[in-house]
Amino acid sequence: MEIRQSSDLELMDAPERSAGDLRENLRDLERMNRFLGAHAFVRRYLDDVLPVWRGRGDLDGRPLMVLDVATGGADIPTAVVGWARRRRVPVRVVGIDRHPGIARIAGTTRAAFPAITVMQADACALPFRGGSFDVCLCHLALHHLTRDQGLALLRHLHNLARIGFLVIDLVRSGGGYGGVWLVTRFARDPITRHDGPLSVRRALSLAEYRQLASETGIPGIRVTRLPFFRVALSRIGPA
Repeated sequence: MEIRQSSDLELMDAPERSAGDLRENLRDLERMNRFLGAHAFVRRYLDDVLPVWRGRGDLDGRPLMVLDVATGGADIPTAVVGWARRRRVPVRVVGIDRHPGIARIAGTTRAAFPAITVMQADACALPFRGGSFDVCLCHLALHHLTRDQGLALLRHLHNLARIGFLVIDLVRSGGGYGGVWLVTRFARDPITRHDGPLSVRRALSLAEYRQLASETGIPGIRVTRLPFFRVALSRIGPA
């Protein structure tokens, strides 16, 4: 069962929201990302990327370069670093977030990870040249954007990534709304409890994601349904 799409503003997107207000929200999001599979989805994608990256003949000790868009508390970059250690892969991860307070929190909490750099930047105006990264990641950001902005972001990630990209978001459906509402009842932070169900209502349906992917014109882009009411838009191409 599908539900009507909402354009209501999430609390975390309010410009007056302070970093202090968002700190517990970021902790909630990290816990959910860990236990609901986001980190596992990223690791699985990177396992598929790895032979393509290793197949290149011009590495010369260069690390796998990863961009994480809308990084939040930078738990995804931390998961990438953990994956790289287990695979014995040199890696550098740049995490960007448009909220200056969130970028500061992430930079502070991930200071123990020299492979991670966090900076303030907008997903709609990424300050990097084409081909700057091997892989681009983006988790739960599309539903914060307009449809045109989301289309532009996918094309930009494709341009930035030498190998491919992985974009994960929620699927708008009655089951997704109910599931996310239930999960977020256990969250500590009121922002999480408010924004979680609303995020589902702001998201696209599976059919709309497929249409969006088609409109990008990106060769080889895939739309894959994931557990826990999520979807992946991804590509892995020749390096």
